[in-house]
Amino acid sequence: MNDRNPNDALAPVRRRLREALGTDTIVALHRENRGLDVLAVVIASGLFTANVLALALLPFSVLWLLLFVAQGFLLQLMGLVSHDLFVHRRVFGATGSWLASIVLTLPRLSLPTGYEQAHLAHHRWIGTAQDTEAYKQHLDTRGKRWLFMTLLGVKLAQAGRLNREDGLRHYHDVSGRGAEAEQRARIERWLLRGLLLLLPLGLWLFPAPVFYGWLLPVLVMGPVVNTLRIVIEHADANPDNPFHWSTCYRTGPLSRLLFFWDAGDCHVVHHIYPRLPFYRMSRAVALIGPVLLAEGVVERRSYWQLL
Repeated sequence: MNDRNPNDALAPVRRRLREALGTDTIVALHRENRGLDVLAVVIASGLFTANVLALALLPFSVLWLLLFVAQGFLLQLMGLVSHDLFVHRRVFGATGSWLASIVLTLPRLSLPTGYEQAHLAHHRWIGTAQDTEAYKQHLDTRGKRWLFMTLLGVKLAQAGRLNREDGLRHYHDVSGRGAEAEQRARIERWLLRGLLLLLPLGLWLFPAPVFYGWLLPVLVMGPVVNTLRIVIEHADANPDNPFHWSTCYRTGPLSRLLFFWDAGDCHVVHHIYPRLPFYRMSRAVALIGPVLLAEGVVERRSYWQLL
């Protein structure tokens, strides 16, 4: 990593894209559709809830196993909807977006304000010593990578416990981010503690939905799916090329749906235009992709090779 601010490097990147595509096209790609935004929240939370019931009611079978795997993707889907709508675009306003992000991310045992602050800093400082997601660079052994596919490993990595160097800031540390962020983080921590305190009661009253529909997918599938996404976000990049901050894996209809138009080539575009809505991403990739390749970005087509 180097110490330059990538925001300085992204200015010529955006200028090059304006020259290639035109300002009107860039503006059109950022046009929001509030109906689609609301629909994404309803579908993501609805599918997750329906799958909780399915995993609780269906007998163990191949179908059950497929739904169990799907629940990991649905947990991540809720997080990615929150990431697009509420972290970057604040579609419900400051307070409404915060409350909605709690609903979508707390089931993943994730604290939204800490994630928001860390993620926005990641965008600002990617590729520098201040990058809040630099912990991914320290997954430098096979053992660490396997550990990262567990909830414990994710928490240890984000806390800097897998880091060989000193001074890595805790991923969810909001100290110094302002009184409002610190207050919201305190509320979220109490909500999470309350959820965990109520867990034994939930397991007693509703054992099947709580354990099979929620807790087991969070513990087992959530970290695995998280790793599968990160592989096509930041496993392959060139910090010396401002067009190539993340992995330019060629996504298709299925991978875009599974990762909510956020991974692979979509993620390269996302780092250039973080406020671009998910429903404009396919067109953006089609328009911007050729410019990226012309600027030396390396396209990857084998997911297995990256994995």
